[in-house]
Amino acid sequence: MGVEIATEHYAAATVYPEGPRAVSSTPRAAAGRVWALLTAKPVVEFALVFLAYFVAGKLGQATTNIRSSNLGPVWPAYGIAVAAFLAFGHRAWLAVAPSAFLVAYQSPVPALAAAGQTIGATLAAASAAFFLRRIADFDPTLPRLRDALGFITQAALGSALVSATVGVASLYLTHVQAYSGLGSAWLIYWLGDSTGVLLVTPLVFTLPALFAPRSRRRGVECAAVMTLSAVACLIVFGGLPLVSIQFDVLAFAVLPFVMWAAIDFGIGGAALSVFIIATIATLSTALGLGPFTGQGAFVGAVLLDTLFMVLAVSGLTLAAVIAEREHAEAARAGLVRERMAMESRLRLAAIVESSNDAILSTDMGRTILSWNAAAERIFGFTAAEVVGRPVTMLIPDVLQDEAKNLFDRLKAGERVDHFETIRLAKSGKQVPVSLKISPVADADGRLVGSASICRDISEQKRIKEALSNVNRKLIEAQEQERSRIARELHDDVAQRLALLAFDVEELVAHTTTAPPLHDKSVALRDRVSELATDVQALSHELHSPKLQLLGITSAIRDFSEEAARHQNAMVDFDAHDVPEHVPPDISLCLFRVVQEGVHNAVKHSGVRHVQVRLWGTAGQLHLVVSDHGAGFDVERATAGQGIGLVSMAERIKLVDGELAIESQPGRGTTIRARVRLAGEAERARSDR
Repeated sequence: MGVEIATEHYAAATVYPEGPRAVSSTPRAAAGRVWALLTAKPVVEFALVFLAYFVAGKLGQATTNIRSSNLGPVWPAYGIAVAAFLAFGHRAWLAVAPSAFLVAYQSPVPALAAAGQTIGATLAAASAAFFLRRIADFDPTLPRLRDALGFITQAALGSALVSATVGVASLYLTHVQAYSGLGSAWLIYWLGDSTGVLLVTPLVFTLPALFAPRSRRRGVECAAVMTLSAVACLIVFGGLPLVSIQFDVLAFAVLPFVMWAAIDFGIGGAALSVFIIATIATLSTALGLGPFTGQGAFVGAVLLDTLFMVLAVSGLTLAAVIAEREHAEAARAGLVRERMAMESRLRLAAIVESSNDAILSTDMGRTILSWNAAAERIFGFTAAEVVGRPVTMLIPDVLQDEAKNLFDRLKAGERVDHFETIRLAKSGKQVPVSLKISPVADADGRLVGSASICRDISEQKRIKEALSNVNRKLIEAQEQERSRIARELHDDVAQRLALLAFDVEELVAHTTTAPPLHDKSVALRDRVSELATDVQALSHELHSPKLQLLGITSAIRDFSEEAARHQNAMVDFDAHDVPEHVPPDISLCLFRVVQEGVHNAVKHSGVRHVQVRLWGTAGQLHLVVSDHGAGFDVERATAGQGIGLVSMAERIKLVDGELAIESQPGRGTTIRARVRLAGEAERARSDR
């Protein structure tokens, strides 16, 4: 405080060079400094201690009927003094000593005796705090039996030896006689200070927690315990006409209520219950009521102090034992939870280390934090080589933008599942992987990093490529067989049908004189002609020469016209921006998709109108085949026995394209195909 005042004075002299006299000429500034001093935290603390000690002292002096000179059975002010030294340390004497002297001076003792009592009370309270702090981790709320026993023996019984000895010596040195002699005065002094500590000090530290917001049921129960304690004490000490028997031992009938309060509400409940009982018992005895009256002031005071000590010691120790047991059980439960969590972490670590997939974690700076054994096996880096380094070291330069997009998705809290990409091994080899990345948040929900699972799909890629090669060979074999059959139909069967048609035509010409035979010959000629046309159409469908000679647009347009003639269907075909030169494999793939889509629509949809759209964009060729017919369940059809949908999908895969089939029962069907073209394919476009 002296430093603050000196600093303030220096600041005032700097602002007002005229000196302190000029400063004092500004009442508002002076009042502000005074208010700052008065509201400083130490000043407020000392004022509270001074006032609390003074009020407690006056209450202790109020029971004049059972007091002698300046001594009485209970001295609650000493409990305030011990609490002050425990709460604020040695500087509490600045408030305790003046208040103690003022209280003693206002009693019927000389000033010298008041000073001696003040010194005794201050030294005793300071020694109580000193010795209690020697107890390891001492807590004034007494949550352990060790704290409670130390408090009872050192703060209550032990320190009161000092205050009683110094106080009684001061009284007798100033010729003040109390009770019936020196021994009696010392005993009452010691018992009064001891009970003051036992009754008041624990209450100071536990009362706020006891009155903290709690459930309504707990609040009602606490009020009930305190009320019953007060009622029981009134019955014993109130001198009620209904209770005619007055035995000293009946005073202990209130003990069960103290036990109840200690069990349910801990140190605070026990302290408050004993305080209520002590207040009622002391006032009743002072008024001449209760079992401790009629035996003289000394005996009544001793009996009161003995009762209060028994109640306080029993309640405090019981509450401390229960609190320590609950703390031990909570600690044991915490250890069990911690052990289970540790076992869970160990199991998780074992799973991570035994996984065949690379598992790693990164922070928000994309720095690698963990690296399992599978990651070392797949990428060749040890944990020491990658932990603490950016994860970008595993990403090829051409895929850095892709990785940044994935990171942006993670920052938005989005998960990434089964994302196929490329990562770099230590040798520089590119490893195809399937990524599963999850954002990681802390206990407060803040995003702190990510966890990634990288599955090496090199073998899957090889198997997929092998299957793709097999499918390609099968489709190539199928196309070769289609071409062979188409040639056989065109070059052999169609020619033979043509010769047969010529012979039938001659037969028609020679049977004009025989009408019945002539009619049969004409019908035979028509059937042969129709058969020849069908064979020619089948030959073109199996292998369209226009696809190779004129391109995909002309081939699909020709197929649409033949479908209209031979299948009694209308195919609405539209094409625009189609590259003039489309690779043969892509042309054949899309042509087969159109064939399959139109045949399925005519055969299964129940409609005869099919729309076909073909168009090109930058680097891509798009195809849509749609109808408004019956539709079907795509998943069920794909998993069924039909090979049409599977064939379309396999063909599209072989040209690195994408196929999507949209259909629902009663809502028609739309087949969408998209194929990427080479750089030269889209340069020349024509509207065909």
